[in-house]
Amino acid sequence: MKKFQRLNFFRTHFAEDIIAEVMLPSKQTGKIAILAGGLPSSPSKNDVLRFLSASGYVAIFFRYRGSWESKGNFLEHSPAKDIEDIISDLKTEKKLYDVFSQKFTPIKVSSIHLFGSSFGGPAVILNSKNPLVKKVIALSPVLDWSTLENGSEPSSSHFRFIEEGYGGAYRVERSRDWKKLLRPDFYNPLTCTQKIDGKKVMIIHAKDDTIVSYATLDPFARTTGATFYLKPKGGHFGLRHITHRFLWKKIGKFLEK
Repeated sequence: MKKFQRLNFFRTHFAEDIIAEVMLPSKQTGKIAILAGGLPSSPSKNDVLRFLSASGYVAIFFRYRGSWESKGNFLEHSPAKDIEDIISDLKTEKKLYDVFSQKFTPIKVSSIHLFGSSFGGPAVILNSKNPLVKKVIALSPVLDWSTLENGSEPSSSHFRFIEEGYGGAYRVERSRDWKKLLRPDFYNPLTCTQKIDGKKVMIIHAKDDTIVSYATLDPFARTTGATFYLKPKGGHFGLRHITHRFLWKKIGKFLEK
């Protein structure tokens, strides 16, 4: 714990239900980075938090409602609402509560950058119209849930794997709530383009990704005006790929536009 205290690392909560880990930079610049992970995903992203805080961000990695330590039922609402509520808190409170020390830390908020991978891709993309959000980076995002039915990881078997393999980590009240993901109006960027500001969005995908196909990337980009980089190889990208020098160079240029 002492190691992370020296790095200004602490745990907080948003909108009462959402637990998040926060790492502060040595000097706040007003830049906030919010991370949305995959499904399933490790609840620890310390290497990514450390990388982003070193780049001047207040880096925030949250647990979706109903997952891991956060309260509520998973998929009761769209996971995009979790980010919406976090941004709302940052806008109004301008301080974060450290649940260990029981003290508040003032937070400068001038711009928010959203980073999401795989399952977390829709969460960040669907918040791109928020005025406080400056840029959105989505790695291997699910743009259309219906395409997963024909891939190497069809949704039905994936949901069953999560229920059986992750126990209480993702607490779905009713099994049929998984099927909400297949609804075009729930958490599906390709069919919710009216909610998206493509000028703020950059997508990074790989042609050899066998988990989430890149097939819908081109039509999505043409419809929304989103920027994308399609890598010939690389497999399925997660949040940790943000720290790779080659990808961060491309991401950094987009963030600075």
